[in-house]
Amino acid sequence: MRRLNYSSLIEKYEELLEESAKYKQPKREKTVFSIGGRGHYENPVSDVLAFFTDPREEHQFGTLLLSSILRLLNIDEEIDFESDTVEVVEREAVTQKGNRIDLVIAGEGWVLAIENKIYHELLNPLEDYEEFIQSRYPGKAAYYAILSINKTNPVSNEWKNILYKDLHAEVKNNAGPYMFNSSNAKWSFFLNDFLLNIEELIGENEMDHEMIDFVEKNYAGIQDLIKIKEDYINALKKNFTEVIKKISATKVIDKTHTWNDKTALRFFCPKLWEEKTNLVLVILPDGKYKVYFYVYGIEEEKQESEIKRLHRAGYRQWKEGRGSILCFKTEESFDLDGAKEEFEQMVQHLNWCLSPPE
Repeated sequence: MRRLNYSSLIEKYEELLEESAKYKQPKREKTVFSIGGRGHYENPVSDVLAFFTDPREEHQFGTLLLSSILRLLNIDEEIDFESDTVEVVEREAVTQKGNRIDLVIAGEGWVLAIENKIYHELLNPLEDYEEFIQSRYPGKAAYYAILSINKTNPVSNEWKNILYKDLHAEVKNNAGPYMFNSSNAKWSFFLNDFLLNIEELIGENEMDHEMIDFVEKNYAGIQDLIKIKEDYINALKKNFTEVIKKISATKVIDKTHTWNDKTALRFFCPKLWEEKTNLVLVILPDGKYKVYFYVYGIEEEKQESEIKRLHRAGYRQWKEGRGSILCFKTEESFDLDGAKEEFEQMVQHLNWCLSPPE
């Protein structure tokens, strides 16, 4: 097995660790889209686009979204909404061949077909879409747009690509007067949530590309850091097993769990405690430690008295498993030496409470 020179690696990878921190995804503000878990699906996003691009709808944003799209296509001067109103906003218009266009918007003298692409590749039959538009709306000036997160190159010259980040910026730049209209407060909230959702999709996409490049360039170093972490966890398990065995010559079983951004090392002494009862060393993100313990097998009518016996100063107590598991954890965190000292005291405490001498 390959052994690592930790001192040289730590010095070598300090800069790598600092750089890697910026690729950690920040906690983002939740939206109604992210709560439902469907904010990245094309159909729900297309439904919202259809609603906000239709000035006849109740949102009272007029042509805010539609005008933003037209400006990005450089055709806003060709369509005058003063004299040419929107007549049709259709979702999933079905062509003669059974294909579906995400969104079709038409006025008196023009028609716009929009293909919405969040993450999927552009594999749509664009020529069929064009034939449908020309046959359904003869004599109207036809425009075609692909709205996407990533830049795409349509096979047909008739189609222009609009990036969501540009649409997001265009709408935000022109949304001010509408957002302060108290009569459409509900839809102002909804539009803002929609823009936040788009912002999140754009951020995730840009972060993905940067993160992939970073990992590809530093893969070997990242593997070394993972190995260092594994060795660190194994060393802790060995050290804290020895703490237990110094007090109790008994079999110790350890298990490792990930709790969000924390790592939990569970230690079981089935011959001394109860089979599932365990003492836990929790490694915090800042490198400090806390001590938890979970006691199983206490009958409900005895729990209150047992809680009084088990509870220690400086610990918070709660229940899990529908009230069947008694749980305790330290309020303060410790450095390594402090954690060992607290662990040693807890082993003695559990032995006294759960395996009292004859």
